[in-house]
Amino acid sequence: MKKKIAVLCAAAISLGLLASCGSTSVTENTVELKKDGTVVEYTVEDFSESYYDADELTEFVDAQVASYLEDSDATVEVKKNEVEEQTAWVTIEYDSMDTYADFTGTACFSGSVVQAQAAGYDFDVNFVSADEETEEADESSVIEGAVSETSYLSGSEVLEQDDLKVLIVGAAVDVIVPGTVRYVSADTAAIGGKNTVTTTAESDSDVLIYVLYE
Repeated sequence: MKKKIAVLCAAAISLGLLASCGSTSVTENTVELKKDGTVVEYTVEDFSESYYDADELTEFVDAQVASYLEDSDATVEVKKNEVEEQTAWVTIEYDSMDTYADFTGTACFSGSVVQAQAAGYDFDVNFVSADEETEEADESSVIEGAVSETSYLSGSEVLEQDDLKVLIVGAAVDVIVPGTVRYVSADTAAIGGKNTVTTTAESDSDVLIYVLYE
């Protein structure tokens, strides 16, 4: 049985709830790929309306996970599911990227660049290099008010470095990878730190975030 997070959230809202995931260190909707291949999903949502019920939210999310596991051998665990200071936080851990994709209905991939191509993912997009963003930050700190023009790399240029790993997520979320980010898709994301990427997409519609890392 496949339960999509989008459907779960829509149903929660219709019940006067908001489905969400989060932790004290993550303040935006985020997908984290761990070194062992497990995936942690965080969503953070406003829960300030008077008709939202924290107990109903907890019961609803737990029930959706339990329902999914009835017909699956996968491991999906709700790590956090509570409301704090008018914000709903839920953290869900999946045993693999495949399980995350199946439960949420999100298009995603984790593996090598070659494997991603074999799986049908198209790298015909512009990329921003981590080196490029570092250089721009250095220039701006030296020259007050300096504005530098970002230079993009084509997919073919990035694919020359086929030793890199890639995480692809079809949702407007921030991303954390178990390594050093080297390139991100220019139209959907920006490099936020050594292993973090922030989404620049406003909705999940036709979004693919590419993160190449080592």
